[in-house]
Amino acid sequence: MKTRILKNWRSSLLGLALLIMSSALLCLRVITFTEYAIFFPTILGLLYVQDSVFKVNSEKQENNN
Repeated sequence: MKTRILKNWRSSLLGLALLIMSSALLCLRVITFTEYAIFFPTILGLLYVQDSVFKVNSEKQENNN
């Protein structure tokens, strides 16, 4: 698990940043716990997704030109 999180550092960093921001907003009572709970699976998904999700496929790029 640690290897996957550290190997795919871009998505993990984005997920960690969103976790910190949403937790801060929850503590400041800007968002409710329900909104936080709905957003939380997205954050967990970003922690485990591979960074290849963020890369543009070269075939799609060639077809657009």
